[in-house]
Amino acid sequence: MNILFSCCAIRRVVVLMPLFLGVGLFADITIDEIRSKPPSLARNFMIWQYFDQNITSQQADEAFYLIRNVNRKLFFAYAKKSKRPEVAYTVKCMKMGTRSLMESKDASCVKMALSIGKLSNMQDTERIRIARLIDDKEFSKAVGMLNETNLAKNYHKYEPELFLKIFNGSSLKFRHGMFNFSPDQSYMNSLAKSPGFTSALMSSIDDSAVYQFAKALTLVDIKELDAKGHFYLGLNQLMRGKKSRAIEHFQLSRDKAYYQEDKDKALFWQALASGNNLIWSLLTKSWDINFYSLYAKEKAGMFPDNYYMHLQTSRKISDLNLSDPFVWNELLKEIKNTPKRDLYDLAEKYNAKNLTPVQSFIVERASGFRLQGFIMPYDEELKDIDTDTKAIVYALMRQESRFIPSALSSSFALGLMQIMPFLCSAMDGDINCGRKEYNEMFNPHTNLLYAKSHIKWLQNRVYHPLFIAYAYNGGIGFTKRHLENGAFKKGPYEPFLSMELMRRTETREYGKKVLTNYVIYKRIAGEPVSLVDLCSYLTVPSKTDRFR
Repeated sequence: MNILFSCCAIRRVVVLMPLFLGVGLFADITIDEIRSKPPSLARNFMIWQYFDQNITSQQADEAFYLIRNVNRKLFFAYAKKSKRPEVAYTVKCMKMGTRSLMESKDASCVKMALSIGKLSNMQDTERIRIARLIDDKEFSKAVGMLNETNLAKNYHKYEPELFLKIFNGSSLKFRHGMFNFSPDQSYMNSLAKSPGFTSALMSSIDDSAVYQFAKALTLVDIKELDAKGHFYLGLNQLMRGKKSRAIEHFQLSRDKAYYQEDKDKALFWQALASGNNLIWSLLTKSWDINFYSLYAKEKAGMFPDNYYMHLQTSRKISDLNLSDPFVWNELLKEIKNTPKRDLYDLAEKYNAKNLTPVQSFIVERASGFRLQGFIMPYDEELKDIDTDTKAIVYALMRQESRFIPSALSSSFALGLMQIMPFLCSAMDGDINCGRKEYNEMFNPHTNLLYAKSHIKWLQNRVYHPLFIAYAYNGGIGFTKRHLENGAFKKGPYEPFLSMELMRRTETREYGKKVLTNYVIYKRIAGEPVSLVDLCSYLTVPSKTDRFR
């Protein structure tokens, strides 16, 4: 069957073909069908859908014990069906807010509900009451620090690990009122050796409300940090005018980095900080196609040559159904278990016209990512959009799913464009193709119908490919707040500082990757764009978004 059939065409032939998970389009999932599938993320997704059916508490219990790696989403879906009192009790405790915590006398429930953030929003007396209720030595230490009246004077009393736990876990209001002071160098070096240091560093660099603490971070003078720690120490030094110290940290970050992209990032910032053309030239020699190497290559009048758009695939059609997440799960296991020296042979095994995404997935790994795929296997589905939007769709798709139609995330983002179930449901009225089940989102045609509509909606609010990527990954509300809170204003080292200091790690890194993909796809489409120019526009609101 052609996987590019329309959503409604699939509905017409459903009597002839079971849906992707082995279930008829309108049929309920059964516990026997769940048992018949191997433990996997795909089976967890089945179970999550099963919990949404008209099932008994006993059936829910039976399914629950088939879950591999229970997460919050699955547990709460299960709890809605279970009649077990201990489940209801756990849910009640997990959902307990600050006010309920302050009134509760149930020590077990309070332990489940507690967090540093909730404690930081309480009064001193309430924290003391809860500490007595729980009667735990380590917890009492945390309450002691939260209730400290003069932390700037008495910080030495507290272990660095606890200091960082309170710093990272407390509310912004509490942090701003408590931590705007400068510990001495010895204590700062101790913090740098403790878990949570890099998180504290990242959230302090551009937070003026803890300026004194960020300034004290320039005192850190140890070599044992990892690449990420040294990178952000470098940014902190740079923002405070200490270029030579910044360059030292960037060099240490590059030396310690494992991934080529992280090495290139450190080199990029060495080049920015020093203005040394030799460093820019060195960055052009990177084999990896990433934001930093692409920027350097463009400055030098170069462009990567180690990417491919097509593979020499056979005309034959495989009977493997890439729209079945269980099929992809088995393929992925085979790929991961195949020694690198045998991966090219494996790519040949899956040489079929309808398996190009799998073949490309394997070839990239066989080459150690020295060859990088920018394939376009769904052009037929994108004929109705302009070339620029098509480049954006492929740039996002490459990052979201590597073109695998049955890709599935742990949060159950679905298919080629990793669309969340809640977004599918919200868009059903606009798409109006009669979608009945989430499994239909593993069909490329259906998935791209939703994705194209969502991207069009985003493009009416943000116009720059980087901000479209931010909004696609982190949501339009998050992107709007990020822009309105002062990011991407003109200033030294902008827009690059704003690109590095976004605190949501996933969205920050995702944006740079999608922007790089976009530049490559625009070139493939015969409409080359300048990455340097795209970066310069980021501080010009009229060219990027409607929020500023």
